Amino acid sequence: MRLTALFLVGLCLLSSAVAQEPAQPASSNPVASQPVNPPASSSQPAPAATPAVSNIPQQSQQVSGSQPVGSPVMSGSVPIVTGIIATALPTASGAQNNSVAALPTSGVYGNSVYPANAVFVTPTASKSVSPLYRIDNKENVTFAWSYSNLLVRPASLTMAAVAPNGVTYTIGTMAGDATTAVWEMKDVPAASPLMMGMYKVQLYDQRGVSATPQPGWLAPCTTLTIAFYSAESYQPVTGSGYCPTCFYNAGKRVSESLGPIMMALGVACITSSMIIYGLLY
Repeated sequence: MRLTALFLVGLCLLSSAVAQEPAQPASSNPVASQPVNPPASSSQPAPAATPAVSNIPQQSQQVSGSQPVGSPVMSGSVPIVTGIIATALPTASGAQNNSVAALPTSGVYGNSVYPANAVFVTPTASKSVSPLYRIDNKENVTFAWSYSNLLVRPASLTMAAVAPNGVTYTIGTMAGDATTAVWEMKDVPAASPLMMGMYKVQLYDQRGVSATPQPGWLAPCTTLTIAFYSAESYQPVTGSGYCPTCFYNAGKRVSESLGPIMMALGVACITSSMIIYGLLY
């Protein structure tokens, strides 16, 4: 009995000792206690936060691949500036930027260059109606034109008009950089006056109207057609049967033919009545 009591007392003491043992920290190294600093005063500015450094390479200075901001990117033969501010550069090149007077008077170009053309601005013709002018010594015809693909300045220009009967009227000979001309009707020779009809206008350089088109050179222009008409003088109408409104003669003709018409209509009605009466009765 005494041994049993001692065994129970020892078991209770062991159990109480295990319950009162403090928990061990997770780390075997003791951590020194650090003094707690008081909170910073509101009058002192808080330190600026340090931005986190990204692992992604910075590309803020690169635009369109490996080109830096503001560097030109070549597109064909025209530089295009990339970035926020871009300056537009002219796209025209060569002789197109120069005036006709600054062009050379001779040159040889490849087949990739088109022959030059003259396009008339005045007068303008529609698809169905040509510009119409009156044959009068006080009348003038003004021509204005522009060039396309012109690389060689003509030494001189000649403008002419071909009449319906084949007569050619020389309107004038001008400098190679001319773009306007005026045809004065009073300068038409009296021996070959203008006639009514369609006239084909010709514009060509010193090589003539039958020159073969060459790259960069002005090809003869024969696309414009104008028309002339002759105004007739006023002739007053006289005579006993003249009526300004033409209603009197028309009424007279109707009254003269109304009698025979009514007579024929009456005969037809009477004949039709007699035939119907015979059929019914």
